Amino acid sequence: MDEYLIDREILEQFVDELMKQKPLPASTAEELNTLREKNIKALDDQIAKAVFGSLTAPQLEEINKILDSGEEKPEVFQEFFQNAGVDLQKITSETMTKFSEQFLGGQNA
Repeated sequence: MDEYLIDREILEQFVDELMKQKPLPASTAEELNTLREKNIKALDDQIAKAVFGSLTAPQLEEINKILDSGEEKPEVFQEFFQNAGVDLQKITSETMTKFSEQFLGGQNA
């Protein structure tokens, strides 16, 4: 999916804060930016995995139809998840907490 499930700006701010809290092996601005982008993508992937993992088989079929139709607009996904009974905020918060623990514990950097 080309869109982030949550605003990219939120992901960026979260990863930036984590990177401030932990000494990083990168030494140049380019290396830091590459590491930042890698972690933003990893966080987004983990959130997507958690969200899609919470869906039932029929809901997965429905979301695949949305993806296949090209209607990948944020409002379409928001409506889908609201109707599906998925608590995006809770799943996102839990995933970000786990990501933070992994990152600060040395498993992501």
